[in-house]
Amino acid sequence: MEISNENILLYINMVLGSIAMVMVALGIMRYFSLVYDSQGYGLTFLGFVFLSNYVFFLEKKAGIDNKIIWIKSIITAVTFGILAYILY
Repeated sequence: MEISNENILLYINMVLGSIAMVMVALGIMRYFSLVYDSQGYGLTFLGFVFLSNYVFFLEKKAGIDNKIIWIKSIITAVTFGILAYILY
């Protein structure tokens, strides 16, 4: 199976997008841990779920294999969980 330059760029952008989502989520957790805003937790979590769902939709529309999308999602969630536990 040969990977074209276009696919390599697509996968690089997918990885960078996942890293960015983890960084934003950690930043939001840090902010709300300092502010103690329970309503903000819920709204932010709901917004993050909608954002993740939209990114999932865009990745499918870009033609990325469903198996790769799920593997990326699981790795992102585990990375976020581990970093959140370590940092907060």
